[in-house]
Amino acid sequence: MKALILRAPGINRDQDAAQACRLVGFDAELIHINQLIKRPESLLDYQLLVIPGGFSYGDDLGGGTLLARNLQIHLGTQLQQFIDEGRPVLGICNGFQVLVRAGLLPAIADETARATLTENVSAQFECRWVTMAAQPSPCIFTQGIDRLIESPVAHGEGQFVFGGDIAHLQARGQIPLVYATTTGPTGEQVAYPDNPNGSLGNIAGVCNERGNVFGLMPHPENYVSSLQHPQRRGTPDGQGDGLLIFKNAYTYAASLQNSGSSNATSSSTMDGQGKATAYAASGVDIDAGEQAVYLMREAVRATQGAEVLEGIGAFAGVFSAQKLLRMRQPVLVSSTDGVGTKTLIAAQAGRYDTIGYDIVNHSVNDLITQGARPLFFMDYLAVNKLDPNQAAAIVQGIAHACREAGCALLGGETAEMPDVYMPGAFDLAGTIVGVAEEEETHNGATIEPGDVILGLPSNGLHTNGYSLARKIFAPYPLDTVFPELGETLADALLRPHRSYLREVTQLRSYLADRGRYIKGIAHITGGGFQGNIARILPARTQAVIDINTWSVPPIFQLLARLGHLPQAELYRTFNMGIGMVIVLSPKSALDARSVLPEMVTIGTITEGAGVILQ
Repeated sequence: MKALILRAPGINRDQDAAQACRLVGFDAELIHINQLIKRPESLLDYQLLVIPGGFSYGDDLGGGTLLARNLQIHLGTQLQQFIDEGRPVLGICNGFQVLVRAGLLPAIADETARATLTENVSAQFECRWVTMAAQPSPCIFTQGIDRLIESPVAHGEGQFVFGGDIAHLQARGQIPLVYATTTGPTGEQVAYPDNPNGSLGNIAGVCNERGNVFGLMPHPENYVSSLQHPQRRGTPDGQGDGLLIFKNAYTYAASLQNSGSSNATSSSTMDGQGKATAYAASGVDIDAGEQAVYLMREAVRATQGAEVLEGIGAFAGVFSAQKLLRMRQPVLVSSTDGVGTKTLIAAQAGRYDTIGYDIVNHSVNDLITQGARPLFFMDYLAVNKLDPNQAAAIVQGIAHACREAGCALLGGETAEMPDVYMPGAFDLAGTIVGVAEEEETHNGATIEPGDVILGLPSNGLHTNGYSLARKIFAPYPLDTVFPELGETLADALLRPHRSYLREVTQLRSYLADRGRYIKGIAHITGGGFQGNIARILPARTQAVIDINTWSVPPIFQLLARLGHLPQAELYRTFNMGIGMVIVLSPKSALDARSVLPEMVTIGTITEGAGVILQ
């Protein structure tokens, strides 16, 4: 496979970029822009285009602007075809500036939201090493990078300035790389010198929506070997972090070439003679599905340990049960659920990176009510029309949530069904399988009068009540900020379902060391308090809930006010701020609150039947 390393007046990192490409397997050729202008169609002979850094401080010679103009005027058609076919384009440092000035980054529909790179906030040339963190993104260059990486920077105009809302770029996964401290991303603006240019959002790199065009300020081509690091840091085999960027480019380009989709006459809707294939014309795009699998592959593999014997590419996932032999009486515990109409909010907001957490965390919470720990998860994503980046963002969210739960994402299905779903709509469901000792699965069997009911707080609606919430909020745009919320409606409604795995596991272990145990757990989902707590109550017992024992979060108060909802309907539809209910003996309840201070005593068990709210 061939990589074109572009040369132009002022570029001085071309040889380094070419060497990095060769190290990962590309046949790298250095071609001057004037040669390319003479034969613009020759651009399509390559599988990777790299625009290296260089020029001068502040681009005083105008080299970057001139190169951007040349690309637009003389190579615009060929370059756009190159990108549309999915071939990767990498712009480094001033090459990033070229991509921005040529309109190729961030390349969004809103022409008023323009971008540029301007002088550093420090107003001086910055030459130092920086730490970066990869973010959930369709960017093919950063796939599978799940640790902090380092790289040198050397620039005077590195501050990325965007005329639109940076949050929208983040939501679409177009900011795949951010500056971080050595301890990791903080979620806050990183201070100088860790953020060497002062870019808002700590932006170190930006990609297009598809993820095949990427520009970054640091120089990965100058950290391909541990010998280039001032402290000789690198991988065990002596490679530098920068090589990861180029390895991803090679892997992706090889996949693209093997699938034939980098050939203009074999796009997702064409056969070898340039005619629309019947299946693609009917609305099912096989090539888009293959690209989606490529984009999500590394995130999925990162969840799979040695116990996964067959995963991606197999007709069925295979999970080793060898460790279960160490258990006394192991039983498998499973649950299937869906995200429901929360998917419509995600689609309306164009934010797909958190919805995967909802299905995994909801399923994990159901599983732990039966005393189980998760083993593996299987997802099902159904769409009207498959957008590879959207599908990858959803599945990457699933994969990240699985990793946090210590659970393998064993497999799944992505279905494109244009006649079943409305345009833009999608459905997300999943099945989780866990394991428990049989004696620990009898949820609620020992509950008796005098036991104490405690609650763990929720962080929002979780995944229930969205049909009613959408109806109430229908008149308001998702970027509306209600004073009582202090955030946009989209942020409040798309906050991921909280997982209680860590808290419940910690509590079980603490009580077990003292010869005590959890008597019952109820996950407060559809049906609210009455519908879910009743499921764990033995005959002739009643749960009495005092709704004045905790503060109801503002989102529920807002729903009640705008929807004129009676109290009974609120507590039957929503979790009202309590996501998990745990029943303990009085002594265990005292211990529980010392271990988990956020737990609130919300009621007691008495003789009777059902659930009473008072």
